[in-house]
Amino acid sequence: MRTNKLFIVLKYAAIILLVMYILLPFLWLIIMSLSSSADLTTKPLHWIPGKIDITSYKRLLLVGLNSRGSLFLYGLRNSLKTALAAVIISIFVTIPASWVFSRYPGKKNIILKIAIFTFMLPPIAYALPLYRILSRIGLLDNSLSLALVYCTIILPFCVWLIKENIDTIPYDLEEAAIIDGAGFTKRISLIVLPLLLPALGTVALLSLLMAWDEYFYAMLYTNSQNAITLPVVISNLASGRQSNYNLIAAGGVLASLPPVCIGLLLQRSLVRGLMMGGVKD
Repeated sequence: MRTNKLFIVLKYAAIILLVMYILLPFLWLIIMSLSSSADLTTKPLHWIPGKIDITSYKRLLLVGLNSRGSLFLYGLRNSLKTALAAVIISIFVTIPASWVFSRYPGKKNIILKIAIFTFMLPPIAYALPLYRILSRIGLLDNSLSLALVYCTIILPFCVWLIKENIDTIPYDLEEAAIIDGAGFTKRISLIVLPLLLPALGTVALLSLLMAWDEYFYAMLYTNSQNAITLPVVISNLASGRQSNYNLIAAGGVLASLPPVCIGLLLQRSLVRGLMMGGVKD
């Protein structure tokens, strides 16, 4: 009896510690964004601001000539554009590629294994070759080309995850459609796709998060308001002679909102998609 009580206490203590470990950094980010510069530089540090200060948010959201707000909003627009393009390209390539790898395994799986191996390589391994290619074809500082670069990271993982899900769909369903005269396109669109929707939601969400958070390639391949993304804009806020911590924190909070909102909307799809890929007959 005493052992059971101890187990329950330890279980709840572990849950509380895990929640605090996850949420406290974000909570501190919000507090910093609402604090004044004086509160953040005073010693000893004021953990709770004496007065709520939203000046940082105003500076990031108000547009003016060559203002930080303009650059931040350009970064937000470019991040949305690049991440959505990366998601759309990834989904369109992933579906037929995964279907082929699943239904016609054979020696093609070697290609999939090589693709997954490339997923393990650090981004620096591709940096110079990709830079030379983009430079030669004149696509540096371009949102679409940046999205294509992101696809080199995203696609191996997406194809592997969707293939695992297609493996769980009985081929008998497609055979029945073949008897009724369905071709390649109809089999995928009418039989496979409806059963893949949770997994596709998962892939779309993970692709969006990977593209949204990516910093290294964006820093190398963009340099103007035409294509610069939010991670680079926020890092530039800290590159001056004196860092404005509440402004950086406000940028972090605003940059977190789109993926958090989309993640909450697709949360159920994410869990179902991951579980489907892990269950096989």
